[in-house]
Amino acid sequence: MSALTLLTLATLAAEIPVNPSDDFKSIVANAAPGDEIIFSAGDYETEGYWGVELQGTADAPIVIRAAEGEVVTIIGVPNQNTIDISGSYYTFAGFEIIDGSHGVRVGTSSHATFEDLHIHGTADVGISCNRPDNSYDNLLIRRTHIHNTSGTGECMYLGCNNGACTVSNSVIELNWCHDTTNSSQGDGIELKTGSYGNVIRHNVIHDVKYPGITMYGTQGEAPNLVEGNLIWNVVDNGIQTVGDVEVRNNVVFSVGGNGIHAKPSQDEVPSGLTVVHNTVVGAGAACLRGNDWPAGNGNLVAGNALYCPGGTAVKLVNTPDATWIDNGVNGVLDGLGEGTFDLGDPAAELEDPDGYNAYPLPGSAMIDAGSEAWAEVDFNCEPRDGQPDVGAYEFISPGNGGWIPVEGFKELDCAGGDGDGDGDGDGDGDGDGDGEPGDGDGDPGDGDGDAGDGDGDGESGDGTGGDGLDAGETGAAADEGSAGEGCSCSSTGGGGGLGALGLGLLVLLGRRRRAASSQR
Repeated sequence: MSALTLLTLATLAAEIPVNPSDDFKSIVANAAPGDEIIFSAGDYETEGYWGVELQGTADAPIVIRAAEGEVVTIIGVPNQNTIDISGSYYTFAGFEIIDGSHGVRVGTSSHATFEDLHIHGTADVGISCNRPDNSYDNLLIRRTHIHNTSGTGECMYLGCNNGACTVSNSVIELNWCHDTTNSSQGDGIELKTGSYGNVIRHNVIHDVKYPGITMYGTQGEAPNLVEGNLIWNVVDNGIQTVGDVEVRNNVVFSVGGNGIHAKPSQDEVPSGLTVVHNTVVGAGAACLRGNDWPAGNGNLVAGNALYCPGGTAVKLVNTPDATWIDNGVNGVLDGLGEGTFDLGDPAAELEDPDGYNAYPLPGSAMIDAGSEAWAEVDFNCEPRDGQPDVGAYEFISPGNGGWIPVEGFKELDCAGGDGDGDGDGDGDGDGDGDGEPGDGDGDPGDGDGDAGDGDGDGESGDGTGGDGLDAGETGAAADEGSAGEGCSCSSTGGGGGLGALGLGLLVLLGRRRRAASSQR
């Protein structure tokens, strides 16, 4: 990019304040690359459809955010999504979002960041990226709190059934999702068929109806990663998956279905599946279940701690050829005769099972029970030693020295991507008629959208009814941009460069303030 182009961008970019009395829709609609639009405290009512397309650049992303330390509430209407958003290189951050159908409905997007949002009281999904024929790449969804949804009620619905749209190379981390049980389905985080190269890590999910995390196959693309999540009090399965995924260092407590369940769905089968160093405590069906895995699947199940005393630790149906190593179990083995050893009672081996803290007590059978480390670090991001423990934690010393589970966000110094949402930090409920929980058949939505997606066969409602404005046709999608990216500039000197004076001018111009009333 030339010095003149950079200077022009800096001249146009602005920090733009917005107040509740302003025409905030028009101000956001006119955002230019490099603009930072800052909403001050107060309520902002959409009064109907609000669609936004933001086209920033890598050097000049667009930032739409709440003012630091202020409560900024965007209030939608029940028959429209609170905001429909699309574009590239932008950030949408810091808002409380209430009412509306979907809280945030994202269309085609790349390099988009959604963080520090508080979404609740919606008539349907919290955040959705599921418009057919749209694409979603390099998204970052971080530190977002979603609860008390209705309709189909997923906290996050990412991608489309049968690969009709996909989410790729994205990071979903450090979010808090809970209390979706009043919805018809209410998954925590659902990543649909064909989505690939994504990382779902360090999220806290509890008191949800359908699985805490629901994954599908990647249709031959790069695998996904599910790591370091804490899940409890789920009516259905804790983690439900197909294949092409690594599930590691997760902790699952008290689910009505299976702690972890891998089974076919939408023409994808459980192959290329790695399930390692997870801890499951208490499941109504089985701590770990697999069914209908194909021959030569290449699946690895190793170093897990499965506490289902008085119940079933592992249930397998038609699962040939998988590799099972060093799995600690307390409970019945149904269909598995290798790769396990006995664990004691969870109350005697875990620091605080009633508080969802699965850190090993001294003397636990988990300690030093692994033959190798199937994951380099543990749930707390502590390194595993040469004689690793099984389960999600590595015993360092008596007492959990890392994050202590609470109803809130997981706090870890090691967590968080590189700020650009490119998903490179770590690598990147549907029914099968078997009588297990999660066999829903796609209950209807709340009457303002499409059918539900409980079994992976129907989409969640999109809130496009009401006043006749079709929010679904505007292509509103959230591309990821990071407030921290900014402009990366360099000068080579000589007559063609900006030089020190030019760079100083660029910075001054880039940070100048324009009042919204006089410039928009």
